[in-house]
Amino acid sequence: MRKAVVGIGAVFTVLLLAAVLTGQWLQRTLTAAGLEQLHWQQLRWTDGALWLGEASGVQVTEQGRLGFRLDGVRLQPAWRDGPRIERLLIDKLQLVWQPAQQLPQREAEADWQLPDLGQLAGPLAWLPAELAVRRLLVQLPCENQFCELQGALQLAAEQQPLTLAAQLELQADEQRVHGQLQLREDAGAYLLQADLELPQPLPLAGLGELSGHLQLDLENRGDQWLLHAGQLDGRLAQPQFEALNVLPVELRPATIAVRITPQPGSLATWRETIPLTMQVEVEGELNGQLDTLLELGSQPQWQARLRDGRLQLEAPRLALSGLQARTVRLDWPMLAHISQEQLTLQLGKGALVTAQSLRLPDAGLHLAGVRADLGEASLTLPLAVPDQLQLNAPLRLGTTRLEHAALKPQGWNLNGRLQQSPTGLTLDGSLAALSGLNADLQLNWPGGQPWRLQASLQEIFLRAADPLAATFTDWPALLSFSSGRITGELHATGHSGLERLTGKLSLTGGQGIYDRASFTGLSLPLEMGLHNEQLQLDTDALRITSLDPGLPLGPLQASGRYRAALSEPASGALDVRSASIGVLDGRVVLEPARLDLGQARQTLVAVVEGVELARLFEVYPAEGLSGQGTLDGRFPISLVDGNLVIADGRLQAREPGVLRYQAEQLRELAASNPNLEQLALALDNFQYQVLASDLSYDEQGVLVLGLRLEGSNPAFQQGRPVHLNIRLEEDIPALLTSLQLTGQVNEIIRKRVEQFYLQRRSP
Repeated sequence: MRKAVVGIGAVFTVLLLAAVLTGQWLQRTLTAAGLEQLHWQQLRWTDGALWLGEASGVQVTEQGRLGFRLDGVRLQPAWRDGPRIERLLIDKLQLVWQPAQQLPQREAEADWQLPDLGQLAGPLAWLPAELAVRRLLVQLPCENQFCELQGALQLAAEQQPLTLAAQLELQADEQRVHGQLQLREDAGAYLLQADLELPQPLPLAGLGELSGHLQLDLENRGDQWLLHAGQLDGRLAQPQFEALNVLPVELRPATIAVRITPQPGSLATWRETIPLTMQVEVEGELNGQLDTLLELGSQPQWQARLRDGRLQLEAPRLALSGLQARTVRLDWPMLAHISQEQLTLQLGKGALVTAQSLRLPDAGLHLAGVRADLGEASLTLPLAVPDQLQLNAPLRLGTTRLEHAALKPQGWNLNGRLQQSPTGLTLDGSLAALSGLNADLQLNWPGGQPWRLQASLQEIFLRAADPLAATFTDWPALLSFSSGRITGELHATGHSGLERLTGKLSLTGGQGIYDRASFTGLSLPLEMGLHNEQLQLDTDALRITSLDPGLPLGPLQASGRYRAALSEPASGALDVRSASIGVLDGRVVLEPARLDLGQARQTLVAVVEGVELARLFEVYPAEGLSGQGTLDGRFPISLVDGNLVIADGRLQAREPGVLRYQAEQLRELAASNPNLEQLALALDNFQYQVLASDLSYDEQGVLVLGLRLEGSNPAFQQGRPVHLNIRLEEDIPALLTSLQLTGQVNEIIRKRVEQFYLQRRSP
């Protein structure tokens, strides 16, 4: 008896240990399959069947988390021709699905491969001959809640040959899911037919509102698949793909519709490809479609190729950050390849983006007739490291009309090459206006560092056509060149926007007209800078060989610096370091000064050095007046609202000289006036010891000289000393006009002089 008890105990212990080990093996097996939190209760054997009151658990995969609960499970086995499940009935099956986006991240699973159905024949043979779920509840995440669908599932199976037939029906209000699956073994091959239909949009969290129809007819022989027929018509409203978040909100589609039709008889191994015809349509702010031949392959991993693709998009209006566009069209012939590692894209010839108009209100820019040709551009994007993107794009950008307050409306073109690599962005190209203004551009933007732009102005030869005058709005309307050469270079840098700009411009050999004055030998080296919205212009060697406003002047030399806020470029401060101009064999020099052009009045001091009276009387149209002497002087100059004003100026002769006034008109007047007779005799050959003058010049252009003369005429009253005080007035603009009308001047100047003369004479 004691041995029997021991034997029973030993058997019980072995069975208990086997049960524990079996339970642990089953737990590990279920865990490896992704099953977690598995619970069941009310397990019993009744009437030749296994009954389970309820069971629940969770399966977690890379795609998401599926929670399940079964109630009223009846499993009836059969023993003919070996053990199998005859019938599996479930009163209620509840499924709750959460996509991976709503779960903590898990370690990535191994790449999935298309299965060999022959390898699944054994496990499939264990399916029950009949499986029915009388009440199926499926909960799917919708917007801020779960949507619940109710229906039923039925499955029938036979072992020899293997045959499966399944049908799924789900319903929730107007939403309905209908699915059918048939699998049949036939002479070593497996024939698979599937049909899934969602006639009404079904809201799915992380995806959108999905509707459509999928139909497949496949044949499998090991790793070979034959696609007899198939079609996918899918529509996704309000898509929620995470990949779309990289696009601006205005460019995200409201609806995506996909239609895929396999090519008939597309026999291929999954080491090769299956060709599919694909059409994708998008609706939203941007509307359009992609038509392409899609080639799918699985070896050595899943990949897809787009061949003979054409992407066409159109938007009547687009309002992006800082940009407003009308009638935008994109037309791209393209090739593409995507795998688990990277995306590559190649645009064909004639890949265009056009827009009827573009506005950048913050920059004050308006462009019409915009055209961008990106043909033969290529892009490589490693999906795991997007910052390693590589782009190589020829650029051919143009606009038929560019409008900006600083520029005259006209067409512009940019041609070059844009490259993006892990080290940064580069652009090499040329910018050209229809006016003839051209510049070579080099942009370099290293990753994480400021961008740098160099613009080299192509040589401008100033002839009859002046590119500068035809380009810039503020170019002086009265300034025109007949010859000259301009070169220049600009350097700019910044992070998000422009932070600093420096550059040099050089004008040499300038000849032309400004207002009613001609000039020759203009040379202007100019350095410019822009920093913190402050503009600075600097020159050390402005020179004009000759200047003729009616009176020959020159040479002119000057150096100075101009500073102004970019918002008020005409109201800055001018530092005059030096300035001088040749006048009548002498010169006039400006003392260093600072002028605030934002004020109504500025003041300078001019110093007259070595002006020759003989040269003055050569150009001054006064009959019978001549003399010799050298004049010096000093007088303050004020600029009042742009008009020249002189007050309290002084001129005086450097040493004794001679004045002669031998006009016939004076002799005729002296014949009847004794006083004038004495004056005429004295001025016939007046040898002065003192010649001094007060000088003033008003805003109307009237010059007033208060002359003081001290000296004698040896032939008048035995050289008796004579003191004379004479007041002279002269309308300088009228005088210069008279000189120009009587001299040999350019026809342009003559017309401007005549117009000026008529305007002064009109009341």
